[in-house]
Amino acid sequence: MSRTLRILSRKSPLARIQVDEALPALRRAFPGAEFAVSALESIGDHDLKTPLTDPSVPTDFFTRELDAAQRSGEVDLVIHSAKDLPDPLPEGLAVGALLPARETRDALCVRPGVNLEEGGIIGTSSPVREAHVRKAYPNIRCKSIRGDIGQRLAQMDQGDYDAVIIAACALERLGWEDRIHTLLDYETTPQQGRLAITVRADRGDLLEALRDIDVRRTAGLVALVGCPADARLLGTHARDLLAAADIILHDRLIPAEVLHTLGGRAEYVGKKGHSHSTTQAHIHRRILHEAEAGRLVVRLHGGDPGVLGHLGETLDYCHAWNLRTEVVPAVSAAQLTAARAQCGLTHRDEGRSITFLSGHNGLADHSPAAIAPDQGNLAIYMGVRDIADIRERLLRAGWPPATPVTAGIDLGNPAERVLPATLEHIHTQPLQAPAVLMVGPRPHLPRYTLFTGTDPQKFLRHGPLLPFPMIRLTPRPLAERAERLADGLKHWDGIIFPSGAAVRWVIEALLTFADARALHGKTLLAVGPHTARALAEYGLRADAVPEGFGGAAALAELPGLAKGTYGYLTSDQSPVEERQAALAPVGIQLDPVAFYDNTPAEPAELPLQPFQRVLFTAGSAVRAYFDRFPEEKTAGREWLAVGTSTQKALESLGLDSRVL
Repeated sequence: MSRTLRILSRKSPLARIQVDEALPALRRAFPGAEFAVSALESIGDHDLKTPLTDPSVPTDFFTRELDAAQRSGEVDLVIHSAKDLPDPLPEGLAVGALLPARETRDALCVRPGVNLEEGGIIGTSSPVREAHVRKAYPNIRCKSIRGDIGQRLAQMDQGDYDAVIIAACALERLGWEDRIHTLLDYETTPQQGRLAITVRADRGDLLEALRDIDVRRTAGLVALVGCPADARLLGTHARDLLAAADIILHDRLIPAEVLHTLGGRAEYVGKKGHSHSTTQAHIHRRILHEAEAGRLVVRLHGGDPGVLGHLGETLDYCHAWNLRTEVVPAVSAAQLTAARAQCGLTHRDEGRSITFLSGHNGLADHSPAAIAPDQGNLAIYMGVRDIADIRERLLRAGWPPATPVTAGIDLGNPAERVLPATLEHIHTQPLQAPAVLMVGPRPHLPRYTLFTGTDPQKFLRHGPLLPFPMIRLTPRPLAERAERLADGLKHWDGIIFPSGAAVRWVIEALLTFADARALHGKTLLAVGPHTARALAEYGLRADAVPEGFGGAAALAELPGLAKGTYGYLTSDQSPVEERQAALAPVGIQLDPVAFYDNTPAEPAELPLQPFQRVLFTAGSAVRAYFDRFPEEKTAGREWLAVGTSTQKALESLGLDSRVL
């Protein structure tokens, strides 16, 4: 037998429309139920004179009569505009469900022929609305206004006001979108645009049924994730959230390596000082509507979101709108600058604390005592534009002219550099934004090794490495690889894997026509421990692995290798004749197959970070490097070679090298 649920709302036309809007959701929550709708007027509907800013206005101005009816048991469900609910609710009542918000912005309605740039009277009873509209129209005057939507528009049309501010969702619900002159871009009252369904707190049956339509439970997660300027420092959990995200709202300081993985899920919402930016209110609205649709929303911040970012504002917003949030920190720009310059943020003897500051306005917002040396070291963001003023204020605050100031410039990008200077001369240095200034810590600049290969992981002990790939490895088309592999497996006794990339591209090809069982009975050889680990990730064990970086030729020195024909799935630039000559004496015949192409990279210039050594992993990298930078032949650096073939490529240029 179907039951009838009694619904109550206010009597205004807008309130009755809101009931109709809520009914489809209620029918999902209570299948088969009938609904009887009634309406009451609240004190707010009767009193159309008292300004809403009057301290005497109670918090239940628009709900008191409805609350009383519900508490007495006269009705089962009451539908409210969520923003009208008193906080806290009267004892004995509970919000059973919040429905997804419609348009949350305010709308400015203007009487035809009025130019607000010249002035006028705007009707609003909200100090928040008044403050924001004055920024756009400084010549206007605001005047309190009361009444329902139609009454307020009528007061404007008859000339009592030149414009009125009304919630855009109300105009849309009433079908009066044509009255909207401008949508105002600021943070409005939390819950504006949402409908709330209240029930008696002792009605467990109603509360349980409403769970499935309550946006507080159906909304997705909002993850506020920090992204370091160096993509290598992005943590596992942050990568997991990015991989699972339905939409990623990101700013402009995200490394290209990270952006490349996001695809069409990424949406730019960047900000840039002293120029047009995406407003924070717009970002928050995007977060709200995407999360309410049940999506996992990642707001990806460049650097740590809690360090001079908008983390606090976004958390306030999300919690006001009942959204679940997670915060994932990151290595901040100040931390990365300190790491690159090899200095501590703090020091037990010199600067036992650190203050993070915005350099906007040249530190004019801070008293000399607040930025004095006895307050500890300083990390100044966004200070390039006003560096001369910053310098003067720090000197007046008592910082000695010889104080170390280290600038971390364009961190994570090819033009990255760490610029050491002193406070006396920092304003004369070639600074450029984005940059972080570390004031106080003494730098110990590292001795970098320029790494010209594609996979630095197995060479970390020779660092600190400055990645600078001079070659690109690109797999051949999948169909071509699959065909060559399938043909080879018919007669190969084994396979030699020359790199971790080769492992990945071979397995990818194999899985198009078979699985790992197709390798049963084949001898699998890896040219080094790193390649063997790549095989292990696919559940495959290398039958032989030389130590170090000897490459394929080093396999010939291992005892007990099974003889036969081996597929050598390598690049088009591999010195296969040398490999064949090295392995032939131990009974291994190489059948080389070009599985991927090795092409020169063409960087515009060398890194700006200083380096003393250059590490080459292949002859192709040697040739690409000196073809692009021939002046490096006389640079007086230490040249490091992986394998004898790489060393021979350096020797052909008249350069002495050390083999790793």
